[in-house]
Amino acid sequence: MSFEGLAVSEEVVLLRPAGAMFSSLWHVVGFTKWCKSEGKTPLVDILTVRSMNTFRSVPARNSWTEYFHQLSSLSLEEVLESGEYSIYDRRPVSFAVHDYSGDTDYRETFHQTIKLSPRTQSYIDLWLDFLRQEGDVLGVHMRGTDMKIAKSHLAPPTTFQTLKMVDMALGRRNFDAIFVASEDERELAKIRKRYGKRIVTSDSFRTHLRQKMTRMESPVLQWPYLLGLQVLRDTWMLAHCEGLVSGHSNVSEHAQVIRNRPYSVNLQIRRPRVDIFGSSKAAIIATNFLRDISVSRYEGKDFKIVDKSDNDVPPGH
Repeated sequence: MSFEGLAVSEEVVLLRPAGAMFSSLWHVVGFTKWCKSEGKTPLVDILTVRSMNTFRSVPARNSWTEYFHQLSSLSLEEVLESGEYSIYDRRPVSFAVHDYSGDTDYRETFHQTIKLSPRTQSYIDLWLDFLRQEGDVLGVHMRGTDMKIAKSHLAPPTTFQTLKMVDMALGRRNFDAIFVASEDERELAKIRKRYGKRIVTSDSFRTHLRQKMTRMESPVLQWPYLLGLQVLRDTWMLAHCEGLVSGHSNVSEHAQVIRNRPYSVNLQIRRPRVDIFGSSKAAIIATNFLRDISVSRYEGKDFKIVDKSDNDVPPGH
């Protein structure tokens, strides 16, 4: 399959993403943009390397095509056998690392490039049908607690901040339900305690530990692959909600990209990095505690509200 604007040339370049799902998608979109500008043919190779969301099988399969269509009509296996290719091993520079969802060029390249495989599409379609039965839904993305101590990353919203923004969103529009996408059991319990039966969610795996789930061991069959499938499903569901509350993440950015039109209510929370006063785990934990009980509770540098709502939608509709 050759997607719009991606002609097959004699020069083949492979990308071997090994990171989390939506970080990898950002890399693929930037890689595709570069290949198009350079007149090269792109292929994604998660056959010869393992990613966080590898499909484990014998013989090995290209995990990329378990989730998505390949980027060009060439066969990865034939290209690998020929040896006539180069490797793209740098970070793309075509798009910003943060807040790229408003970039028209990124959106267009994403929609031209990222095509779900039939199995992934069927899985997501089932859950989108479930979501449609809930009426007017506010989507909320609550990041795992592991991100609170992930040095060099932007701090995720506190529970206080998220709940305050949900209250604000509910004040603007009479949502029938609140869909929560989160892998954190404790965060889900807190928002359920506040909003009760209005909360709906998916069957995603969750944890109460401060550890990335992709680094955990599990007896669940195809655990790494299923984690990838679930985050894709949850992100597509966020994209099909009528409103969104979230902090910065590749998940929430891509939900807005996938939607490709404004939400009636879209309240984004922005905060500085977690390691503003030291990058050790102890320093970050201490800083988080002090921020949580002080500056993060008031709108300002540690609680910046970015309102990206569709101003053409009347309040309460």
